Amino acid sequence: MFKRSGKSLQAEYLNQTSIINTEDIKNQNISNNGFFIEKAEVEIISQEGNEKYLASIKFEKPDKYLISIRSRSGIEGARIYISDDSLLINDRIHKKLYSGNKLYLKRKYGIAPGLIPLILGDLILDNNFSYKKDSCRGDRINMGCFVKGVMLNYEIDCNRKKVILVKLKDNYDKDFINISFSKFFIAESYLIAKIIELEDKQYKIGVRIKVIKAESPWSGNVKFIPGKGYELIELV
Repeated sequence: MFKRSGKSLQAEYLNQTSIINTEDIKNQNISNNGFFIEKAEVEIISQEGNEKYLASIKFEKPDKYLISIRSRSGIEGARIYISDDSLLINDRIHKKLYSGNKLYLKRKYGIAPGLIPLILGDLILDNNFSYKKDSCRGDRINMGCFVKGVMLNYEIDCNRKKVILVKLKDNYDKDFINISFSKFFIAESYLIAKIIELEDKQYKIGVRIKVIKAESPWSGNVKFIPGKGYELIELV
């Protein structure tokens, strides 16, 4: 849960410096350990209208996610399991079990499982990324790299050492997903964004996430139980 908040807490992270080190930023990644976002409000904005849900996310290192999507009254509609090689979805409303793999995620949404931490504000870099230190311009710095087939352009808050904007670009150098982060809080030991706003330009969809309660690090286990008697549907 959020242990502390406010200006005095955030001041602990506002190290006024003109030099930024990528390792300092990566040390703030919540995917460095397991985490549990126990409650988040999710709003999806599309041409068809707005829909609001509640969600929770469990993450077990190195690559297991369990996401629960519920109505605002708390009724679970779907449970999603993602790992580096699997995608499983219990559709509790229609009693269906969807099964796919990471290629489906990449094909459908342009994001491989290894890039999911981007949505929560982590800095993901290629293993061969050579950038280590550079001077900030004011309190911001920009950097770009190519990871898992996607060009990522980051804007980073040098004081908090956190990503505040990431743009995912396609092969034609056009933004197809923009994600911004604001109103940072400490959840246990890590600084995370309370407000996450995602714009998917390809599908013309916006997503706004408000984190209500989170625990990071978290030492629990992720388990997925397929729906009994559910119809199996392969995702291709």
